[in-house]
Parts: sequence; structure tokens; C-alpha cells
Amino acid sequence: MGFVFRLQNVLDYRASLADRARQELGVLQARVREAEEALAALRRSEQRAFQQLGAAQATQTLDLAEITRLLEYGLVMDQQIEAQHQVIAQRQQEADAKQQQVIALSKDARALEKLRERQLEQFQQDDARREQAETSEIASTRHQRLQAS
Repeated sequence: MGFVFRLQNVLDYRASLADRARQELGVLQARVREAEEALAALRRSEQRAFQQLGAAQATQTLDLAEITRLLEYGLVMDQQIEAQHQVIAQRQQEADAKQQQVIALSKDARALEKLRERQLEQFQQDDARREQAETSEIASTRHQRLQAS
């Protein structure tokens, strides 16, 4: 009779929960990176607008309409950048919460794995003792037979 861990189904279930949470964490981390990339793109657009504004102001003839348009564009970019910061913060918060969940689920699964390992070790020790007892019994029986004959 081999070792059977009675909580194997629970261990498998908890391990699958931890794996699923790790996958979800990966998705959330990818969303954070996407939001950060979008922020970088917004900052590059804002930088280009400021360069265009500087170029427009440096010309001999000032184009008031162009300067006004670029200033307004800069304000819109500031608002979009601030909104993107909020998106990043929200996504990072979701990723952090999922990270904590992954840690908790992994600890649960690890605790069951350690229990399984301890029970397996105990089973092996008990099996070795049983085997030793059987060997001793056989040797004793043989010895008694030899004594009797």
C-alpha cells in the first residue's frame, strides 16, 4: 500500500488558485506597463508642442492664433497627463492587491505541501519500521526452526 495524501485535492485546488492569481497578476502588470507607455507618449507629445511653441515665439512675425492653439494644446496635454497618472496609480493599486493575493495563496499551498512532505516522511519511516519488524520476525522464525531441528 503506497502513500496517499488525503488533502491532495485541496492542495491541487489551492495550487491552481495560486497559478491563476499569478496569471492575473501578469495581466495587471502588463496593463500598468501599457498605461506607463501611454503616459510616455503623452509627455513626448507635450514636449513637441512646447518645442513648436518655442519655435512659433522665436519667429519675427508672431502668429497669435498659432501660439494660442499651442498653449491650449499644452493645457489639454497637462490634463491628459494628470488623468494618465491616475490610471497608472489605479492599475498599480490593482496589481499590488493581486500580488498580496498571490503571496497569500502561495503560502496556503506551500503549507499543504509541507504537510504532505511531513506525512510522506512519517509514512516512509513507519514503512521502514514495519519492514524491519517483518525482517526480524522472519529471522526469529528461521532461528526457532533451526533450533528445533
